[in-house]
Amino acid sequence: MNQSKPEQLFKEADQFLESANNELQRPSQDVVTYSACQSTRLALYKFLNALAVIQSSDKNVILEPDLTLDQLITFCSQNSKEIRDIDFSSLQCSCVPVINDEDQEEQMVYCTSVKKVQYCAKLAKEVKEIATREMN
Repeated sequence: MNQSKPEQLFKEADQFLESANNELQRPSQDVVTYSACQSTRLALYKFLNALAVIQSSDKNVILEPDLTLDQLITFCSQNSKEIRDIDFSSLQCSCVPVINDEDQEEQMVYCTSVKKVQYCAKLAKEVKEIATREMN
């Protein structure tokens, strides 16, 4: 995981969330769900990453590099009741391992439903609000 400063992670996350929200403002038949899904996923990841950096600094814990979205949710949930109270169960941001001849790669699974991507954007906003409070 990138050990960036929380402020930089927030800035990047905000840009991804804005991009997703701009896409989701279109009429539903015109939304490019792949783009909105990926932007939302990156925003959520970076907000959780920022929160994890804040929490690890507060607790003097060293974070493992390259944590997954699920690992960030677990870490942040262990350190924040507010994150624990968020229902991430419908979040389907996962990667499916695809075995090649020589090495293992990940194939991204993404949502094609506008409502599903809107739900994930809502999750990202909730995490942003919590992380913002913890930064201050």
